[in-house]
Amino acid sequence: MKADKKDIMKITPVFTLLVLVGSFVLFTSGKDTPDTIYWSEKEKLEWADFEGEPRHDYKSISALTSSGIVHYKGCKDGKINYKVRAYFEKEESWVKEEARTDHHLRHEQIHFDITELYARKLRKILADRDFKCEEEAAFEECVNNFVENWHYDQQSFDLHSRHSLDKAAQREWYYRIEMELSLLNEYKE
Repeated sequence: MKADKKDIMKITPVFTLLVLVGSFVLFTSGKDTPDTIYWSEKEKLEWADFEGEPRHDYKSISALTSSGIVHYKGCKDGKINYKVRAYFEKEESWVKEEARTDHHLRHEQIHFDITELYARKLRKILADRDFKCEEEAAFEECVNNFVENWHYDQQSFDLHSRHSLDKAAQREWYYRIEMELSLLNEYKE
């Protein structure tokens, strides 16, 4: 089931703020830090990875995954070269004690899996394009337009699963994301 964009806009401002804070694109040098986990097929999130302080002022949110897509670039032989990776920020991600269940952890893992799915989709889109060094603005516009769709899907997942309360909807999203990831296996890192 796909959310109507009008439905997405009805999400509370607090939730919208959380999505904007919790998931974003970072343009960086790509250096690893101990606070960052890069998506891996073999390694799944654990509650110990959620090192941030829970936001008790957010009554309707029990856990927050801060994930994003890193893309860093340079210019070589007249073409823009880049690297795209899905990441999870430990110190920005948090969980309240009552949410430390396997079910809630699966919900947060699906958020991270959606981020990886969109990293693969971005790799595919960029592989099909050949940006010259002087086309940096067009490259950034392509990435930024793509990121809007990723944010929309993150919001749609929470809307349809009612932030994990609708177990059937969450299961449906899990299988959908797993299938889409497998269809884009050639674009995994």
